Amino acid sequence: MTDENWQLMASSPKDTPDTAVAVMRTGIWHRVVRSGDLFTWDRIGFACLCSAIGLAAGLVWMLAMPNTFGAPNGTLLMDYLSFWLAGGQALKGTPELAYIPSRFAAIQQAFTGSDTVFGFFYPPTFQLLQSVFALLPYKAAFAAFVGLTSALLCLACRMIAGRWLLAACLILIPACVNNAFHGQNAALIAALYAFFLTGVERQKMILAGMALGLLTIKPQLGILAPVALIASGNWRTFVSASLTTLVFAGASAAVLGVGVWQAFWQQAPVAAEMMELGGVEWGKMISVYGALRVLGFAHVPAMVVQAVAGLAALVCVWLSWRRSQAMAVRAPVLVGGTLLVTPFALSYDLTLLVVPCAFVIRDGLKSGFLPYDKAVLALVIVLSASTSPLAIWLGLPLAPLLPLMVLWLGIRRLDPQARALRGQGRSSHTSATAG
Repeated sequence: MTDENWQLMASSPKDTPDTAVAVMRTGIWHRVVRSGDLFTWDRIGFACLCSAIGLAAGLVWMLAMPNTFGAPNGTLLMDYLSFWLAGGQALKGTPELAYIPSRFAAIQQAFTGSDTVFGFFYPPTFQLLQSVFALLPYKAAFAAFVGLTSALLCLACRMIAGRWLLAACLILIPACVNNAFHGQNAALIAALYAFFLTGVERQKMILAGMALGLLTIKPQLGILAPVALIASGNWRTFVSASLTTLVFAGASAAVLGVGVWQAFWQQAPVAAEMMELGGVEWGKMISVYGALRVLGFAHVPAMVVQAVAGLAALVCVWLSWRRSQAMAVRAPVLVGGTLLVTPFALSYDLTLLVVPCAFVIRDGLKSGFLPYDKAVLALVIVLSASTSPLAIWLGLPLAPLLPLMVLWLGIRRLDPQARALRGQGRSSHTSATAG
């Protein structure tokens, strides 16, 4: 060994305790944040198993046992109650009562014996759908609706990811569990979004438009879809979606009557007033508007900032759908942007993020993840059911950051250098370890 080699060894930072600590910290940062090597399939599978057990136990507790969510007469007081009762009014021939707040509140109080009431702000198309479930007893309808919509979302995720196991893991993320406990419709909306996006990806434009047309059961979550279609010149899907919307609305008018649509539009200002006055807790919202109201902003300034955020999201959707055909770009930007553009979206609506996450994961498994992809995905998933408690109890409205991070996952893939970065973190870590 030469004197030069001895000198290199003597001056090597490996013998310095501070350097060893720095190397260790760099390794932790790399494994957890940059490359995400910590997120292995065995850990993910164990977490999903725990989630599945918790979901099953929670639903059994809610639907089959006395619990704190029950009214004095034992009725389960969850969001789905308004869906089921609205469907019941359709069966009774008085669907318009669901859109008269005082009358609908009286109907709920008579059924539950409780002062807790839920609003029904969905269009008659969704009421028509719920009339089918209203044929069942309340708790059976709750279980059937949650089970069928979750299964539909699982099928949709299978179409994206190509693996049933991955699809099952995706529908067990905290946001999906939160949605199931509320008996909400976010799983159905997410499934329709997935069918729309996979239809566009597979060039099934008519079917994609039909799925988008059905999404009008929650119109505020489809605001940016026409922008995406126009930007990409996808006129067949645009026309198909428009015709499906008209046929669906016409069918509801034919079955329920034209008057129910008049009642729906007359009730619309009530929803806006509830949002402004905090009738729906701002801490439960995931919008920029809701976050600013939690922080003490007044209505007008919060709406101005919301409008700016919405415009920025619109520009991102336009650019991404015009410049790229990759769904790992398009889906995160569209869904993330959608949740940023609407002022009225609640915690369970974060279930929609399952869809872009599925596209990003599929892309990562096929071509390699970009640095920080896995860490961002993990953060979004872990926090997807925690935003409301953080906002209400701690005054930390973090919810808008989740769709923003998902949007970033798509936008960063527009960078021509993104291809060169795939797997870079893993290869550098391997080289460092070998050296």
